[in-house]
Amino acid sequence: MSIEARSIRQAGPHPDCPKYLKLAKSFERQLRIGALRVGDRLPSVRQLRDQHSISVGTAIECYLWLERQGYIRSYPKSGFYVTRTPLSDGAEPDVLAPSGSPVAVIGTSFYDSGIPTGASDAVQLGPAVVGQSLLPVARLNRSMRLALSAFDDTAVTYEESRGNIRLRRQMARLMFRQGAACSPDEIVVTSGGTEALNLAIRAVAKPGDVVAVESPGCYERLQALEALQMRALELPHQPRTGLDLEWLEAAASKHRMKAIMMSSACHNPLGHCIPDANKAAIVAFAAKRKIALIETDIFGELVFDGSRPRTLKAFDTDGTVLQCSSLAHYVAPGFNLGWIQPGRWQAEVERLKSFTNVASARLTQLALAEFLECGAFEKHLKRLRVALWRSVEATRDEILRTFPNGTRVNRPEGGFVLWIQLPDRYNGLEIQCQAAAARIHILAGEWFSATKQYRNYIRISCGHPYEVIQPAVRTLAGILNDWRT
Repeated sequence: MSIEARSIRQAGPHPDCPKYLKLAKSFERQLRIGALRVGDRLPSVRQLRDQHSISVGTAIECYLWLERQGYIRSYPKSGFYVTRTPLSDGAEPDVLAPSGSPVAVIGTSFYDSGIPTGASDAVQLGPAVVGQSLLPVARLNRSMRLALSAFDDTAVTYEESRGNIRLRRQMARLMFRQGAACSPDEIVVTSGGTEALNLAIRAVAKPGDVVAVESPGCYERLQALEALQMRALELPHQPRTGLDLEWLEAAASKHRMKAIMMSSACHNPLGHCIPDANKAAIVAFAAKRKIALIETDIFGELVFDGSRPRTLKAFDTDGTVLQCSSLAHYVAPGFNLGWIQPGRWQAEVERLKSFTNVASARLTQLALAEFLECGAFEKHLKRLRVALWRSVEATRDEILRTFPNGTRVNRPEGGFVLWIQLPDRYNGLEIQCQAAAARIHILAGEWFSATKQYRNYIRISCGHPYEVIQPAVRTLAGILNDWRT
């Protein structure tokens, strides 16, 4: 398949999106490849209805969407005409070559940096957490009530250190869907994905050790390494292929790596999924070198086409992979529950968990177990994927339309973050400060690199309806277009 054909396929709408939007996106693709050009006349509403066997209302909605994007214009008694073609997607944002030397991680705390993280009434486009309007709040409230009714005389006692067995069974089912078979006894429930990640790192390494990290990669991993006083070795994560084995081989030959931290599905912040062959090769490499492979799988359920990619754990045959997961970002942030499947470090993770907080809270575990058992999770996912796809696509189009020339934006396969490369003259940290002053919270690219690369990058979370995001993006565009170096 050619590069052009791949880009057209990736730009296609979600299969569950409305008919008008599917049709509008088909017109947009024709505009991209030149099948339709400026000045061309489009079919009338009735002709469109007859050609595609749709209602008049659907045809009108299609043209209204194209008008809102500025692609077409209606002329009285004449019809609809193409007024502009879509802006070029351009290339993916560049992945920068790291220094190749381990570094002590410092300055990963937003609160200690002196950079505002946004007021409580700010538009939250920084944290990769779905906004309340897209969360299953009513159904979670019901699950909480059912959990309360199930309590008995043991309600106020500690839960088992590994976690509630009902919840662990559901987590084992989720892992089976990812291609990784495991027993509920092999899972440890944690207080969110952050605790799972910290337990994994502490189980395989000690202060001063070298841990390989993706660049760019999730800043939470860097925060964990800083807190645990370990050194980070940055490795470039290439779009749609992941960590390069040649880089890994060279790094492992030069440095004594205790662990590799990475994700393979809906990468944060690049948003893509890496091929199964690449996952298998990385797991085989880690097993051969006896290097722990710490996998964070947070957004793998949010691939826009509804598929569920296999995880690194699915290719693990000897316990090399420690998989850390959570549903907190897009189901129940307030429950703050996650889990870890620690592979051959099971006993050590259980020991560390008992030192950390004995056990996670019982009530929220029971509530989340009920939510998963009754099928509410699947219904939520189906709606959420469509809503996030709409927000991501519309926000991406708005950025390409309004941000300065030369801006590059990733096209994610899932999740809800956009990784934006601005022209060289911009400074992401200063943009984050100016955005915070305008009550908009975003994240500068430097947070995603142990060596503070990606100076002219920013990350925007699209976990809200587009109607909430659009005014903030236009304000950001104004900040950028008024920029003075």
